[in-house]
Amino acid sequence: MDEQVKATLLELLKLDLGFSHTARDKYLNALIPSTEKELTRKGLVLDMNEIDDQMLVVDYAAWSYRNRQEYIPLPRNIQIRIHDRAIKKAGTPNVIQ
Repeated sequence: MDEQVKATLLELLKLDLGFSHTARDKYLNALIPSTEKELTRKGLVLDMNEIDDQMLVVDYAAWSYRNRQEYIPLPRNIQIRIHDRAIKKAGTPNVIQ
């Protein structure tokens, strides 16, 4: 993921969480690639130049941040988006698995 995409994801994540300061930037900058890797381990193929994949990472990272100290199930809308991408991958010919 290039630096421009990282900056965009950080900005979107901070907007989602309601942060206007930089106090948590170090944590959030670690959370974003961690979230991308977690989604990849779930079997998704993400293109971080696509806005819908960027928003999935941001939404999943925001949920992870908000629920890091307690267990609250993943919201249904994020589950559906993950499922849709998994189906999209399965339906794509010549995908390396």
